[in-house]
Amino acid sequence: MPTDAVIVAAGASTRFGSADKLTADLAGRPLIAWSLAAFEAVRGLGCLVVVAAPGREAEFEELARTWCPRVCFRVVAGGARRRDSVEAGLRTCSSRYVAIHDGARPLVTPALIERTIEAAQGLPGAIAAVPVTDTIKEVRGGRIVGHPDRSLLWAAQTPQVVLRQAWLDAAAMSDNDETDDAAMLSRLGLECAVVEGSYDNLKVTRPLDLDLAARLLAAREAAR
Repeated sequence: MPTDAVIVAAGASTRFGSADKLTADLAGRPLIAWSLAAFEAVRGLGCLVVVAAPGREAEFEELARTWCPRVCFRVVAGGARRRDSVEAGLRTCSSRYVAIHDGARPLVTPALIERTIEAAQGLPGAIAAVPVTDTIKEVRGGRIVGHPDRSLLWAAQTPQVVLRQAWLDAAAMSDNDETDDAAMLSRLGLECAVVEGSYDNLKVTRPLDLDLAARLLAAREAAR
């Protein structure tokens, strides 16, 4: 069954500095171009929706035409918060399930996207995630108040595949934001499956992350 996808690219990149991380050069391409190309290669993909910052729609339409020319795509304006941008993307889609991806994760692969879509079928959704390797502490007011069991902790990534209408219904329950789409579905008591992602599937937040992504891409190319 065709599944639409939403790439969220409307953030302000405040922690990246003065440059826009989504169009920063990464191994000869704009950073977001890697995600666009990965989704274009996904089997059975329906429509790809890119959610851009207001006023930058034409810029991202040109990027989409260049880097995913063989897929049906649309570009829409996002909002002030992640949930606003995701909602704008979901309302542009028509498929039952939608894969949501952060444009700042350029090392996602078509295989991971396809595995996450497959895992969501018949369920409220599925997310890519990796087991936490650090020891995590819960801290309040500068003091440790909890010692979570590391064996139960996973770091969420994207893509996250959701039942489109369930996400919209959950969002309608409150105007509060959520950190990810699985958390949004949990408002309705819905639990998502977890697909083991990749530690390479990093999110570029700071300039150092861009350097690391470039090294990982070089290693990936050398291994082919």
